[in-house]
Amino acid sequence: MAKAFRQRGFTLFELAVVASVFAILAAVFLNRVRDYQQQAQQVAVAQMLGVLRTSLRVQVLQLYLADQRAKMPALARQNPFDWLEDKPANYLGEFAQPDLAKLQAGNWLYDRKEQKIIYLFSNSNIFPSTGVDAAKFKVTLPGVDADLDKLAKEPDIVVWKSPDSAAK
Repeated sequence: MAKAFRQRGFTLFELAVVASVFAILAAVFLNRVRDYQQQAQQVAVAQMLGVLRTSLRVQVLQLYLADQRAKMPALARQNPFDWLEDKPANYLGEFAQPDLAKLQAGNWLYDRKEQKIIYLFSNSNIFPSTGVDAAKFKVTLPGVDADLDKLAKEPDIVVWKSPDSAAK
């Protein structure tokens, strides 16, 4: 008596289930990778701002100790990246009127006209948005008559809000 030959392998239904499970796992993985990239970018921006804040305070305290307080307001018009001995690898330079849409994301630059530091956020999404996300920062300084305690705490680089973004 001949045994019936049964073909072994995956059915179409089993193959569809495996493919859908694989697609779900890939989507979850890509979402987590994007979240980690965004967190890493936020940490890198915070770290660079910390370095720039420290260099600003060093500049202010040097002017204070040299009894040249009248030169402090000029610090607000300087490029803070010039205070660093080594500029970061993702610093594009100074621009008179930068077209942010044409510049590569994930980089720093200095806008000479507005006297602001700009960071261009990279959208680490597989479907990038068309808008350019950028953060602008401005140097703030205490008054010339500030005492040493105030000078050690108050000079800062703060997020600059444009009038149209404050209305939103």
